[in-house]
Amino acid sequence: MRIATLGISHETNTFSRVLAEYDKFEEVELLRGHEILERHADSNYTIAGYVEASRQLGFELVPLMFARTGPIGTITKDAYDRLSGEMLGMLRDQGPWGAVLIANHGAAVSEEFPDMDAEFARAIREIVGHDIPVGITLDMHSNISHELIDNTTACVVWRTNPHLDTRLRGRKTADLIYRAALGEIDPKQWIATPPMLVNIVRQFTGEEPMKGLVDDALAANERPGILDTSVAEGYPYADVEEMGMSFIAIADGDMSLARDAAYWMAGRAWGQRVELNVPVPGIVEALTMAEERYVGPKPEGVTNFVPADGSALAAPVADSDHSHLGPIVLMDVGDNIGGGSSADSTFILAQAKQMGVKGLLQSLYDPEAIAACLAAGIGTEVTLELGGKTDEMHGEPVRVTGTVRAISDGDFEETRPIHGGYRYFSAGTCVRLDTTDGHTLLLTERRSGNTSREQMYHIGIWPEKYRVVVAKGVVSPRPAYQPIAAEVILVNTPGVTTADLDTFTYERRRIPLYPFEEATWEITP
Repeated sequence: MRIATLGISHETNTFSRVLAEYDKFEEVELLRGHEILERHADSNYTIAGYVEASRQLGFELVPLMFARTGPIGTITKDAYDRLSGEMLGMLRDQGPWGAVLIANHGAAVSEEFPDMDAEFARAIREIVGHDIPVGITLDMHSNISHELIDNTTACVVWRTNPHLDTRLRGRKTADLIYRAALGEIDPKQWIATPPMLVNIVRQFTGEEPMKGLVDDALAANERPGILDTSVAEGYPYADVEEMGMSFIAIADGDMSLARDAAYWMAGRAWGQRVELNVPVPGIVEALTMAEERYVGPKPEGVTNFVPADGSALAAPVADSDHSHLGPIVLMDVGDNIGGGSSADSTFILAQAKQMGVKGLLQSLYDPEAIAACLAAGIGTEVTLELGGKTDEMHGEPVRVTGTVRAISDGDFEETRPIHGGYRYFSAGTCVRLDTTDGHTLLLTERRSGNTSREQMYHIGIWPEKYRVVVAKGVVSPRPAYQPIAAEVILVNTPGVTTADLDTFTYERRRIPLYPFEEATWEITP
């Protein structure tokens, strides 16, 4: 049996001014044919799960084309037309197919299609027909519509945030679709979409309330006749009608079973809608907490265990007498690179300088500063205006004097379990700058999320030795930094991914939608 795989993976922040043009995909990943397997077969990403299934179950996985770029703004019409046109042409010309496996993200918005993922699935369905099973595996930050469910046979969502089970869930999708193609099962799926969202600062599945909702999904999956269950947290920075939480159940041949399981999961979440939107500290409070709680560096070689599937990733595990040692890691919510932010916010750095905080480590996207450091050379002291250059939402440039300690090409490989399951990274030219006021800044030529410690190690920076580490993210940096941290503190900062959703003007979202408005919802269908 020949099963095609293809995908356009993008998390679209519709409030970002950085458009997702075609060259942005070329810059990160625009792979065709065997290139897809070379990059992803041995990773922990969804496609690796597809590959694993093909080897174990004995079908032929035919990689067509895969495009991905970092979370930024809306996909241009030109980019979508070129990407989808080539992919759909491959699908049309290289058939017939026994099934199709899609590797999208699930929160994509293009200039023409606010629900790009559903449009992509619809176009695939139009080519292969209604009798061919079509499966899709989505990120937990998906905004999933009824149209997407209608145009797929099985929609499976990752269950961990940070995303450490990507390969496992891809494997599950492939298993369901292969069995459906053989006629062994008849998947019937239902989606429940209560009018609510979960704030980005409460989306960590290693602690309540999200941990309990994932446990509910696992319990519902044990019901007789249920093939799979998913809970999608949603992506609040996409101004689309389907923005918010969703719950999917897939049953074997019985839609009523799927409907009942989906509504049960959704009802459990609806009952915790207040807890899912509790705020976190601001910058001054968080820096004060970091100063008060820092004890000392983590001894070399001492880390906390992070399981490969992320199932037990919660508070740092007690590690002899060293559990309280290590840096205080501050999660910069407003500059969440994995959520489509600018990567050059200066709010925390500026406040740390004002408060006299020492021993701070963070990254900053600043190609202009990179050029100045390259011109100066290693070992040279430079004075720069850093960060705050993408827009007016992420602070003013901060004047910094420091020494250029190292320069790299920014290519690194991560083999540890990390958010998203990717293995190969390119941050562009990188510079390590040690400032005269006791900080270390990693300057990057490209927007590069803090999801891997290799991002720091590859240029000679050892985050374990710092007092405060600023990670630009909310949950995605946890697998990298929680194992070395004494404590992780979320910090609500201004920016295009701030937890203060009232700062954004939504034009397409549902009304009412909690917590924007009080809402009622019938828990039973």
